This record gives sequence, structure tokens and C-alpha cells, in this order.
Amino acid sequence: MDLTKYYPVIAAKYPAYVTQRELCEICGICAKTAYNLERRGEIHYTIQQNHLIRTHRIKLTDILAYLYRCECKQEANGPYIRAMRTFYDKHLSPYPDLLSVKDIQQITGFSSSAIVRWISTGILKAFQPGKRYTVPKTFMLDFLTSPYYRRIRRKTSIQKELMDTFERLWQGKGGE
Repeated sequence: MDLTKYYPVIAAKYPAYVTQRELCEICGICAKTAYNLERRGEIHYTIQQNHLIRTHRIKLTDILAYLYRCECKQEANGPYIRAMRTFYDKHLSPYPDLLSVKDIQQITGFSSSAIVRWISTGILKAFQPGKRYTVPKTFMLDFLTSPYYRRIRRKTSIQKELMDTFERLWQGKGGE
């Protein structure tokens, strides 16, 4: 996959290999975070050492792949999102076509106040025929496959479990 089409400015500005300091500039992170990313293996590096200086050599393509994963930039009609949508569609099959806030709590594990906040800010589309919100399954599927939902930092145990299950299935089918 050619990641330079998603990040043309970065690809034009930086060489094929960059230092840890440039990694920090590109990703907008501090040196400690960059160090931790390298140690955890999320960004691969090699050590280049001359007589006095020791630097980390990092492939720009590895940084772009990391940014791509973090920003969830998959195409909405691409195979990854289509497979995710099918996975969540099967998971939502026992629920009615119009979901209540309580149903969404069971599906995602988030509190009702978080769900109402998503609805009131327009992140999750819903109807309010009376005093209660109702969310059609198609709107819920759009939300579950959205970059916003996948990038939530404090994931619930239910969300983590579902996302991990999908990733295992996706990797088992030979996905990227």
C-alpha cells in the first residue's frame, strides 16, 4: 500500500530514513513517547553509530504506517471496513432494528451519559420521537466502523474484546 498518497506533505519534506527527533516532529509527540513506541516495537528502528554519536535510523514508511493505523484512515468502502461492518452486523443481529440507549450500553459497554453526548454532538445519529432516543441499526453500524469509535482512548472491556476478535478474524483471513 502506498502511504505517501495519504501523507504527501510528510513524504516530500523528509528523507527515506529519519532520526528520533524527526519522528517526534512528524507525529507531534515527545521524545519519551517516541522512545516507548520504539521499545514496544510499534515503530522499528536501527541504531547508527559513528565515533561519537549514536542515532536511531527510522524508515519514513514505518512512521507513515504508524500514523495510518493511529488515524484509522481506511477507506469507507474498502475491504477492511466492509469486513468490519459485516462482523458488527452479525453481532447486532439479536437486537431490534431500532436500538435504545440501553441496547447501545450493552453493545458498547459505555455509560448512558456518554451515549447521549455522542447523540447530542451528532457523532451518533439518532431520532427522538418522544423522550427517549432511538438509533437505527444502520446508524449504529456507521458509528461502530467510524474512526471516532475506533480511536477512543479509554476503551471499555466490551469494545476491546470486540475489536480484538475482529482483528483476529481479519488477520486469519489474510488481511493487512
